[in-house]
Amino acid sequence: MPWTRGAFLALMGGLAGGTLAGSPLEVPGGRTYFQAFRSAPFPDRSRAEGYDYDGKHFGFATSYDDSTVAIFVPDGISPVGNDISYVVHFHGWNNDVRNVLARYRLREQLVRSGRNAVLIVPQGPKDAPDSGDGKLELATDGFRRFMTEVSGWLHARGIVPSAGIGRIVLSAHSGGYGGAGGVLARGGMNRNISDVLLFDAAYGYYRAFADWTNASPDHHLLSLFTADTSTGNAALMAMVQGPQPNVYVRLASTMTLAELQTRAPTFVLTTGVAHDDLLQHDHWYALFLEATQLPGRTRALPELQPHR
Repeated sequence: MPWTRGAFLALMGGLAGGTLAGSPLEVPGGRTYFQAFRSAPFPDRSRAEGYDYDGKHFGFATSYDDSTVAIFVPDGISPVGNDISYVVHFHGWNNDVRNVLARYRLREQLVRSGRNAVLIVPQGPKDAPDSGDGKLELATDGFRRFMTEVSGWLHARGIVPSAGIGRIVLSAHSGGYGGAGGVLARGGMNRNISDVLLFDAAYGYYRAFADWTNASPDHHLLSLFTADTSTGNAALMAMVQGPQPNVYVRLASTMTLAELQTRAPTFVLTTGVAHDDLLQHDHWYALFLEATQLPGRTRALPELQPHR
């Protein structure tokens, strides 16, 4: 079939970022782009010499010199007022953005959620056991610069109709807490961030997560956790608890969308799903996105095939 301009740009962006192995170029309901950005987490001086963990060295060239950002733009993306909404996801240890898209089916789940938002997945430490997130974690206003660059790139190429930035949802899986926590601590865009979704990611930055949650009743913290992060989630519960009871604790096996939409800090325990299966199991990532303040879509999108 003939190439559209968007499809050609997606192909060029993917090839510029390297091999596409492990992540389909396109999925139904939107377009995928892989693009390098100067404001991406890496390279960064915090990992100029690489990183050592458990007796093994992870070098700069292999793990900290990739500025690729994966972007998924749903078909028919539209502004609210003059602003586009975004979901920014921070991946965990030993991963790369192409595998993240494929394994956790983030694009398919954004489509399923019906949210009118662009998905952004910046490359963190590549295939390394490291929760550091370079410029997005450590640089003052680093997240503001990143979002301005990405949104400007999308608009300049006619991929989205506006460079304005509206609501932002942060999601983090496992070691992705470093990027999400750093963004809340010093990224410069907390007024735009309406929801934070943690998937077994309460390993640190408790004060940053709690301060953001407590700063406004419009700030919504949702944390899905296993026994791995039970201590961290207990700490967060204590830090966001108000003078009157305002924290909900649910079981994943019985949770409903209505229970996740209360806007109160909500913690969801699962005892039967593995740490690395939390996002894709029963489309939980899509369910959590539905519970956010992201605007809904105005056009029908294709149904996803059942997935377990």
